[in-house]
Order: sequence, then C-alpha cells, then structure tokens
Amino acid sequence: MTMFSASSNIGPIPTIARIRAEVASGEAGLEQYVSRAYDAAYESQASLHAFCYLPDAAPVNAVDVASPLAGVPVAVKDVIDTADMPTEFNSPAYKGRRPEHDAWVVARLRAAGASIIGKTVTTEFAWRQPGATVNPWNDAFTPGGSSSGSAAAVAAGIVPLALGTQTQGSVIRPAAYCGIVGFKPTYSAIARTGVLPLAWSLDHVGMFATKVADVAYAFALVTGADAADPHVSHVPHSAATARGTGTPRIGVLSKQAGGEIEPAQQAALDGLAAQLARDGAEIVTVDLPAEIFDTPSHALKLMSVEAAITHGELVDRTPELVSQAMRGLVEDGRKLPATAYAGIKAAQMPMAHRFHDWLSRAMALDALLVAPATGEPPRGLDYTGDAAFCAPWTFLGVPAVTMPVGFGPAGLPLGAQLVGVAHGDLDLLMLAQWVEARTGWHAAVALSRS
Repeated sequence: MTMFSASSNIGPIPTIARIRAEVASGEAGLEQYVSRAYDAAYESQASLHAFCYLPDAAPVNAVDVASPLAGVPVAVKDVIDTADMPTEFNSPAYKGRRPEHDAWVVARLRAAGASIIGKTVTTEFAWRQPGATVNPWNDAFTPGGSSSGSAAAVAAGIVPLALGTQTQGSVIRPAAYCGIVGFKPTYSAIARTGVLPLAWSLDHVGMFATKVADVAYAFALVTGADAADPHVSHVPHSAATARGTGTPRIGVLSKQAGGEIEPAQQAALDGLAAQLARDGAEIVTVDLPAEIFDTPSHALKLMSVEAAITHGELVDRTPELVSQAMRGLVEDGRKLPATAYAGIKAAQMPMAHRFHDWLSRAMALDALLVAPATGEPPRGLDYTGDAAFCAPWTFLGVPAVTMPVGFGPAGLPLGAQLVGVAHGDLDLLMLAQWVEARTGWHAAVALSRS
C-alpha cells in the first residue's frame, strides 16, 4: 500500500494530544506545528488539492500556551464561515465571498486556542458536484464527499483536526475512504450558525482526526447550542456520562441498512466483531426495524425540498453558475408534493424515538457496528460514493463514528462505523476508543511507513 506524504521533509503531523503536551511544556512554540501544517498544505496542493484557500502566511493564534488547543492547526470545510478567509461553497456564484463573522464552531475553536490554517475543498454546496481533491492513498480514487478536502488533509498528515459537515454521509464516508476517524455527533450537538445549510432537518457539523481520542477532546470543546441557529429547538445538549466498565454489548446487522456491501467490507466487519468478542465484548446479531430501511429515501426527499428552498432562488437567477447536480436536486424538491414532505418530516422524530428505545431498551445495546460505505472508494473523481450507509443515522440524528480497520483488494482503506443513541456522544466515543485499540490499524500503517 502507498499513502500520500504531505512532505518528505515535514512528515505527518502529530496528534492533538502530543502537540498540546509539547506546547504546554514549552518543548514546542505556538507556531511550530501551525507553520509545519501550513507548509505541508502548500507543498501538497499540486498533487492532493485538499485546500481551496490558504492565507499568505501561517496564521498562528497568539494565545496562552495553557489554552486547550494552543498551537493546534485546524482545517475548515469551505461551507463554514471564516471571517479572515473566503467562504465560497465551491461555487462560482459565490466567488470572492467574505463573511463578516466566524461560524459559531470556528469561533469556539479559536477561543480554545486553535489556529485555522485554511479552507478545504467541498463539493459544490456540500452536494454532488466534486472538487479537485484526490484520495491520499491513491490519486486515481475519490476521497469521498462532500467533506473531501478536510478528510484528505487529515489523512495526508497535514493537520490533526479538520471540520466537515454531513447531510447524508459527508463526514463518515470520506473518513472511511481516506483511512481516518470521522465523527458525526447528535443532531444539533454543535451549533450550525454560520454554516451553509443544505437541508436544515439533516445538517450536522462533524470532524476528522487520526485518533478517536482527538475527536473526543475537540468535541468536548465545541459542543453547544446557539440562539442564532434558526433550525433547532434550543434545548441544551446534554453530554453523556462516562460508560461503566462492564462488558460492551455491540450489535451487528444481519442486513445493512444501505444495501449490499463488498465482500472485503463484510470480511473487515466480521473480523473486527470476532476480535472484539475475543477481547470481551458481547456481539449480538440483530435485525433492524423495518422502517429504518426507508430512511435513505426519506432523507433524500427532505433534502431535495429544503435545498430547493435554500438554493432555488440562486438556481432561478443564475442557472449557468450552478451545477446540473444542484439544479436537479432543486427540481426534484419542487416536484415533491407538500404532503409527502410534511409526512416524512412528521415521522422523523417519532422514528428517532423508536430507534432510541429499540437500541437502548429492547436490544440493550451500547452501539451498532455497521458498514460506513459499500467498501473501498470508487475509482475516479466524478462520483464521491454511496451515502445510503450513513443516511439512516443522519436522518435519525444519532451519533456515528467511523474508524479505519483494514484494507480492500485495491490496497485502499476500509472503515467500520459505530452508531449510538442520541446525546450519547461521549459514551459512543469512549466505546470507539476501546474498539480502535483492537483494530490493529495504527500498527499496520506504522509498519507500512517503516
């Protein structure tokens, strides 16, 4: 297997935990890893194309070295506003757009000490029209979408943390394709003020890192509600209490919610489940409630209508500046009867409550272990992959995390997705750390680089 290296002179950036330890102790200055990430981002652009904007110099956030993210470089998907950098949504219609304010989540990161080094490539409006980013493992394959650049920047070792968004599968799928950790929290766990909406009933802010511990650390710093977020009820997000030390009880599916998966993907899931069982987990084969299989279709219909409301005026005014993919989505949304949209919207929350009861009470599971995608990423850059394996959990608003677990026949990464109950984000991440330690992934990657 061959993985893209950001720079042979720079090497992959360390984890957040190591950067924080070195900066806090004085072993590294605030600028050391920020400048390193910035240089790697620039050097990689000609081949990786992960960034759509980089400033003229490394933007070091001059904060107290004791700040939680002091000295940590972060990349931000270009549908998330940054006051000091353009946010253009990968659309010629918004070329040169300069937001007046940071998005809520960006402001939280900066307040914690993070340095935002640049904006990463997104598919147009976080929908299907891809950008130029390639998969860091093999540039003939897609990195996934829509958070293409963020996933690639972390996988290539440029930054230890990047922000993305997910409306269908736009965090989990690219993380799986690029061999890193992707986390989509509970719906509204991270406020979306200053984030371009695609479908307000489904939009989530998520993040990428190489280790689950880094995701958990960053998530704890940015979770919260904002009164300016117009599309959520402002009930404070309640973080879960720490899991007990009892035996993890994990469900595996007799049938995947997104359809058929490749043999290598199934083998990776089976192998991981067997390893977890050997290490003390209780593995239970379960049948999903029948209604869950309808959720990918439900999610697409909600998205088409809400995208038509959000982006329809732009499509009407300047259709030549909008891709056929977005024009088609808007057209589909306008064709859908209002009663069909209202029926799905009315069913969404009751379905989420039923899923919660099924997972946590009827099945008494800590999480489901499911496929994040069909398998390895598709060849080429025109298609970013099937989101149907992520859409059910996005529609239900429950947390999901994917981590790399192996390789497929083409030598590209395969992931495994854990799904938990709403507002059980920290419990899920703690379980994910336990699972991550048993995948053997990081040892395999280290060996491949030696």
